[in-house]
Amino acid sequence: MTAGREAAEPGSGAPPAAATLPTDRRLVAAAERLFAERGIDAVSLRAVMAAAGANVASVHYHFGSKDALVRAVVRARGGEISVRRAELLDAAAAAEPSARALAEAFVRPVAEAMATGGGDWVTVVADVITVNHSALHPMTAEFAGQARRFTELLTRLHPEIPPRTLRFRLTQAMTFTFQTLGDRDRLRDILALSGTQLTPAEIMDELLDTVTAILAGPPDR
Repeated sequence: MTAGREAAEPGSGAPPAAATLPTDRRLVAAAERLFAERGIDAVSLRAVMAAAGANVASVHYHFGSKDALVRAVVRARGGEISVRRAELLDAAAAAEPSARALAEAFVRPVAEAMATGGGDWVTVVADVITVNHSALHPMTAEFAGQARRFTELLTRLHPEIPPRTLRFRLTQAMTFTFQTLGDRDRLRDILALSGTQLTPAEIMDELLDTVTAILAGPPDR
């Protein structure tokens, strides 16, 4: 057996295709799915190991702790989102920046990740934000460079607004985006109480409008 691979355990929940992946990737994939389904705090390491078809020592060998596994799940798709966001920020910077273009640069990469199989990941990140998990700090640190770019472009758009206000708006935009996209079923249930029904496309449109408004601030300023 080669290093970094283990055979799926009998009776495990690991899908046949996933069983061919390296152990660390199987663990991350299983954790992402279980964290999204049940919430981070409700999932044990043993449940992750069983779902990944890995042995009892695997998580500790590859990650050291559950918190480290959560951080690995968050990092797993973060890179591709950062690359896509950088492309949109470059496009926004090349023209006269607008709050709408910056909202697109923040929201679109997350929505695109969902459309390509990253829905569970978005739900996990929303949970990290909601429960203030320890993975939030490194996630925020990795976003710091792009946060500075957002702040610089927002300053070009609103030079009269203090940077602390712009950073506050950006933080709220991040929180609102992940919590909206991370639990669309709950959002639909809440909207249904008032007789409102929105398609996924309509939710996206409303989300972009709201994030644009957050970044732009009050119209009288």
